[in-house]
Amino acid sequence: MERGSFTTSKGFRINVINALSVAKRELESRNEKANFIRIMMRFPKIKAVFDRLRAIHVRCDKDGDGEVDFAELTEAMAELFNEGRAAGRDPIKQAVLERTFSSCSDLDCGDGTTASERGGIDANQFIVLCAVGFILAEEDKGLSTFGGMLGSGDDAYRGAMTDVVTAYLSFDKEAKGYFTAEEFGSFMTTSTRAEEAKLFFTDERFAELDVVKDGKVTFEEFVYAFSKWVSDDDDDDDDEDEIKKSRVKNPLTPRITLALQLSKSILDRKKKEVNFTRIIMRFPKIHEVFDRIISIHNKYDLNKDGRVQLNELTDAMKELMATSEDEPQDSDLQHQVENIFMLSDLDHHGLEEGLDVKEFIVFCTVGFILAEAGGKSIRLLTGEASEINAEYRKAMMDIVAAYLTFDKEGKGYFTSDEMHAAKSDGGSKDADNLLTPERWRELDIDHSGRIDFEEFVYAFSTWVRAGDDDDE
Repeated sequence: MERGSFTTSKGFRINVINALSVAKRELESRNEKANFIRIMMRFPKIKAVFDRLRAIHVRCDKDGDGEVDFAELTEAMAELFNEGRAAGRDPIKQAVLERTFSSCSDLDCGDGTTASERGGIDANQFIVLCAVGFILAEEDKGLSTFGGMLGSGDDAYRGAMTDVVTAYLSFDKEAKGYFTAEEFGSFMTTSTRAEEAKLFFTDERFAELDVVKDGKVTFEEFVYAFSKWVSDDDDDDDDEDEIKKSRVKNPLTPRITLALQLSKSILDRKKKEVNFTRIIMRFPKIHEVFDRIISIHNKYDLNKDGRVQLNELTDAMKELMATSEDEPQDSDLQHQVENIFMLSDLDHHGLEEGLDVKEFIVFCTVGFILAEAGGKSIRLLTGEASEINAEYRKAMMDIVAAYLTFDKEGKGYFTSDEMHAAKSDGGSKDADNLLTPERWRELDIDHSGRIDFEEFVYAFSTWVRAGDDDDE
């Protein structure tokens, strides 16, 4: 097999085609056919991985402009390499990184400009970069790419990327590196589920695929459009209420997803199986930590209305952080705290009304996982408190572990079906008694049918403190 040079665009294209050919042969060796309709059934799992990649995109975006430039990508890739995510592979080669970056940066950003012109790649282009890097690293076991390193020890990621390649090969059956409108149309006649295919693969779909409008769809163009198809529900504003929109738009939301992913990785590395029944046994210890948080809430509830206002949180932060009055704070700390405040304000009374006790517990827990994620601009109260109080940190990790009992992929939410599946897997009478249909109604505060992390913590604080006097 001819191997191209990464110093030229032609050589890079040869390597991409080689990688697609390897993927095609791998499918054939398993007697599997590329079947897009079957892949559609896996959209939720693929979306969970893409949500993680969007969170990583946010983490790489150091300057917060919504795009990852080449310098930011280089730094992030070096961090992955230093973490041992490229074991057995060659050192990072500048030419490889430059070519994979440029392969997705020439795609239209949706406003008539390309990332090359803007200087950075958006979240969907970032997914393309990861997919291209993944297939290149699969074909060349010595090559270090960003997308390849992300797949180290991550079966969910590898499965999703394999599905992406399989979906592409449904149209480019010869793995030649592109497909045409004719090949796209012939899929509808050859598919065993032609009627379903026709409903999805309209003329508008091909227009979305042919990003550069040359009548051919490359692998990069396909992944770019595919990433949008998988997340179509996210853009359906008609079906979203204003409350859910506000959470989606909060800049910390993708960072919470990333933080949950990192927590999941920590638990996986320690080979700690997430077990809700084990967490129930720790309710008394968690209760003690909640009592501490509640005492601080009460202390800084200056007007004794049962709520802590945003302007009262500064002193509460200093106490939880054990910092001195004159110790400097990060310049953007107040902005970060306001965003956490808005995520924790689950009854949506707003900044003027403040947070009640349970919302304050949510505030502390969200702050903890963000601090654990290690973002440079997020040196928040709860992360600092955890460094001086081992029991506090244990309680916070218990909450995260309890949540991950249901959201096993760390995608940022779970559904009723996932909760019931976790109950079945647990096989515990204590868990069955606790996780009743009434509990689901307590969890689904915004009636969206999905439970995000903040909603879970809010309900969890009630379960731990069952029997206490009503704080409201």
